[in-house]
Amino acid sequence: MKPKLKIPATRVLSDECVIVIGRVIEDEQITEEGIEYFVHKGEWVEVMPVMTVKEVMNLSSLQRASEDSSILGNSLSQLCVELSHRVVAWNWTNMMGEPLEQPYDRPDVLESLSADELLWLINATGVQEMAEERKKDSTVSESTS
Repeated sequence: MKPKLKIPATRVLSDECVIVIGRVIEDEQITEEGIEYFVHKGEWVEVMPVMTVKEVMNLSSLQRASEDSSILGNSLSQLCVELSHRVVAWNWTNMMGEPLEQPYDRPDVLESLSADELLWLINATGVQEMAEERKKDSTVSESTS
C-alpha cells in the first residue's frame, strides 16, 4: 500500500537498470564483459527524495563490507529495510515478466532482487537526493544574486 506522503516522491525511470550475465572477474579485473540485459525498460520507481541518517550509515557500512565480508549480509539486509521506507511504489516486473509486489515497508521484496538490481536502486535513490539538493542550492544562489 502506497503511503500518504508529506512531500512528493520522485519518479525514476528504470530503463538503465542492467543485469550482467557471464561477467568474469579475476584479480579485481574484468576479463570477460558478459552480456547486459536491461530488465526494467519502460518501468519506473517512485522514491522519497530524502535519505535518513540511518540509511547513510548503512551505506557507509556497506562500503566497509568490501573489506570485511563478514558484515556484508547484515549491511545489505539493513539497507533493504531503510530503502523499503523510501521506495514507495514501482511497476517493476520479475524475470518472468510478472509484477513484483510493492516495496514500501517490505524489505523482503527488496531482498528478492538480484544484486545488480539492488545496486542500481541504491544508486538511483542516492542520485535523486543529490540532484534535488543541487536544485535547491542553485535556487538559493540564484535568488541571492
